[in-house]
Parts: sequence; C-alpha cells; structure tokens
Amino acid sequence: MDDNNMNYNEDNFTQERRRIVALKLQRSTITYLLIIINVAMWALLNLISLKTGRSYSELLIEFGAKLNINILNGQYWRFITPIFLHADFTHLLVNCYSLYAVGPTVERIYGHGKFLFIYLIAGFMGSLLSFMFSINPSVGASGAIFGLLGALLYFGVEFPKLFKVYFGRSILTTLAINLAYGFMNTGIDNYGHIGGLIGGFLASGIVKIKDNHKISWYSSKIVFIVLTIVIGVSGLIYGFNYGNNNALVKLEELYKHDSNQNWKEAANVGEEILNQKPTNKNINIEVLWITARAEAITGNYDKGIEYAKALARLSPKDGHYMSGIIYYDMGQLELAREELKKAKALNAPYSNIDELIKSIE
Repeated sequence: MDDNNMNYNEDNFTQERRRIVALKLQRSTITYLLIIINVAMWALLNLISLKTGRSYSELLIEFGAKLNINILNGQYWRFITPIFLHADFTHLLVNCYSLYAVGPTVERIYGHGKFLFIYLIAGFMGSLLSFMFSINPSVGASGAIFGLLGALLYFGVEFPKLFKVYFGRSILTTLAINLAYGFMNTGIDNYGHIGGLIGGFLASGIVKIKDNHKISWYSSKIVFIVLTIVIGVSGLIYGFNYGNNNALVKLEELYKHDSNQNWKEAANVGEEILNQKPTNKNINIEVLWITARAEAITGNYDKGIEYAKALARLSPKDGHYMSGIIYYDMGQLELAREELKKAKALNAPYSNIDELIKSIE
C-alpha cells in the first residue's frame, strides 16, 4: 500500500516536472508587451519634456503618478497608471530587467490571460497600500513585479514539491533582501511592494494554475475572491476616510486660507488638522508653521508661541525662527534674539535673520 502510494506520488511529481519543462516552450508575449509599454511611456514623456520645456517630474504627475490628493479628488485611475511610469532611466532599467527576469516564468506557468490579471491586480494592490500609508507621490512597476513573486509563492500552494525544487529558497531570499532594502531606503515605497506581493498571491489564488487541482477548502477560489474583495474594500475605506489622507484634504483648505490671508479661518483649520493627530512629519511641520503664524497675526500670541515650540520639536530651525518672529512682534526682544540666534546657528534659510538680530541689538 505504501509502495503504491509512493509510486503514485513519484509519477505525479514526474508528470509535473514534464509540465514545467513543456511550459518553457511557450512564448512570453504579455511580459515583453509590458516592457515595451514601460519604455514607450518613458520615451514619450521625455519627448514631450524636450519639446515643451516642461519638467519630466511634472509630466509624471499629469500622466498618472500616484498622488493621494488627486485620488481623493476623484482621479481613481491613479491606482493603475503608476505601474507604467518610471522616475528616471535607472528606475526604468531596473524594473524592466526585473520584469524580464521574473515575468516569463510566471506567464508560462499561468498563461497569458491569467498572468495579465495577476499583474494588474498586484499593481492595484500596491498602489492601494501606498495610498493608505504613504502621502508621497510614487510611480513604477515594482509593486506589480512583487506581485509576480507572490504568484510564484502561490505556485508553492498548489505544487509544494515543485516549488521546493525549482524556486524555494531563491524566491524567499529575493523577497527578504528586497523588502529589507526597501525599509532601509526612505526613497523606496515599500508599502507598494508589500501590497503588490499580497495582491499577486491573492490574484493567483483566484485564477489558479489548474482549475481541477485538488487543494484544501481554505485554498479554494471563492476564499481568495472573498479575501481580495474584503482587503480591497477595507483598504479603500481606510484610505479615503482615515490616516494622513484625511489631513491632506484639510491641508489643501489650509493652503487656500493662508494664500488668501484669511488668518482666522487658517488658524481654525490648522487646529482641526492637528486635533486629527496626523502621523506624517511633513504634514505636521506645514500645519504648525501656518497655524503659529495665523494665531500670531490674529493676536493670539500665546497660542502662536505654543505652536511654534511644537514646530521646534519637529524642525528646530523653523520652530526657533517662528518663535523669534512672534516674540519680536510681542516686543519681547531678548527672547526674540535668543530664538533667532538659535535659528541662525542651525542655518535656517531665512534672509532677514541677521537684520532682525541687528535691529534688536
């Protein structure tokens, strides 16, 4: 009985190995098409930049970079378009090479249609996770490419023995190195990578490699469909209603009041944003700067100083400078000089510091 089972398993394993070998004969049409699209978009934007004199980074925003405030304002296509745009030639080269290295294997395993579905779902999930947790603009195919690694991980669910033989440690090591590098480098959107990895794994569980392959109930297609919908909908709800994105909408309103010198309204909106306790340092710096100034201009000097001191904890040169300006307006010249000298020692980029200190002395 045991010998028969062992022979059966060996026969199955041999059949699956032959299947993998046969897959190598298939063409990787979609992979090469995606590479062509990426290169074409990079070339098009550079050509437009050359002809019009507009900066390449400006064109990236116009052509669909992930920009949270634009998504919040209804430009939902920005969940997909970033995966076809790249920041520069090096970024393009690295992602195209990665797609060339991983894409053909995944496309041969899953087939053209399923491969494209996995790639797009992974790209969407990468943009979604970035939208949820990062306010920084982002572009690049890396989230979708991480999704292809997720597809290879799912391959291990259906064919664990083949996964161990053909991929195994190499895939896990590649993921670990790339995710670790992403966390160490602030210029890399690791949220997009993690979202793409999750999206690729879930999408692969939806399309399956073999529809008639016997797997556990928790690996069934319906489970993966439900998980994908739940994660996607939950992510959208969170992204549109909570976290730093909620502060971004108010920040746009704050900028308008500041620009129009509606100081009372600016102070109120600034306080409202701060009460939401945004976690992004740059948002807090912007809001504290405008709110401290608005409070001081409207005569609420104590609140202005309070916000300026909070600003100094996040950005010392800006906070000390703002405190110095407010103390100067209050007539507390010794405190003003002390704060302005601190700002100068920190190389604060304000041209009137020396003039103000000289006028006090």
